[in-house]
Amino acid sequence: MIRALIIDDEEHCIEGLQNLLAQDHKNIVEVAGSAKTVRDGIGAITLLRPDLVFLDVQIGDKTGFDLLRALPEIDFEIIFTTAYEKFALQAIRFSALDYLLKPVDPDDLDTALIKLSNEKARKNTADKIDLLLQNTQKSDGLLKKIIVPTMSGFEFIEIANIIRCESDNNYTTIYIKGNQKMMVSKTLKDFEELLSGYSFFRIHNSHLINLSYIKTYNKGKGGSVTLTDETEIEVSSRRKEDFIARLSALKFS
Repeated sequence: MIRALIIDDEEHCIEGLQNLLAQDHKNIVEVAGSAKTVRDGIGAITLLRPDLVFLDVQIGDKTGFDLLRALPEIDFEIIFTTAYEKFALQAIRFSALDYLLKPVDPDDLDTALIKLSNEKARKNTADKIDLLLQNTQKSDGLLKKIIVPTMSGFEFIEIANIIRCESDNNYTTIYIKGNQKMMVSKTLKDFEELLSGYSFFRIHNSHLINLSYIKTYNKGKGGSVTLTDETEIEVSSRRKEDFIARLSALKFS
């Protein structure tokens, strides 16, 4: 049985999650308590020693990240709960941590709890939290690293060092500065969404590139780009117009 704690500043959110857990997961999860402030949340964690904390991102005038920074040790699993807020959600996703959007969908809750039961998926929780806290301290609003799942666990990658990502069905090969590459069990669409807002563009159904590594653009029906690692990649004709517009915006920024 998983002992869970819910930390949220809205009573109806606590009650809603408690009801979902009681209806569908009463044989798996026991809600040991709840808290509505960061201070009370820290006290409840210390007292109850939960296995799992459902942690709201925004707690009054503080955040769930503030709570985590105040703890001497994090020896429990975390599922964040949040209304959509781009920076916080992106920081959580970059750190390969689970989250639920409010109002919590029962199917999303099922998926999160299934992942929690997978010991491999739970590995390196402390490292993930450490990266999350590093990223949320960035004053410029730009996150620096992502964690990606690999066959043996997780890898930390500097976003600026990613040259391109290439699709291989349900896997993606990431090409990294310094002639490194790794295959990851995520789709290219996952990385396109994850890296939106950064200098990446999907120039082809199979290729997402870091625009910072373009060496030349060669004209043609769609044209092609040559990257600094001398890789030449075709630009899809249907993506050409948006690609040229993106390049132009970079040129004059």
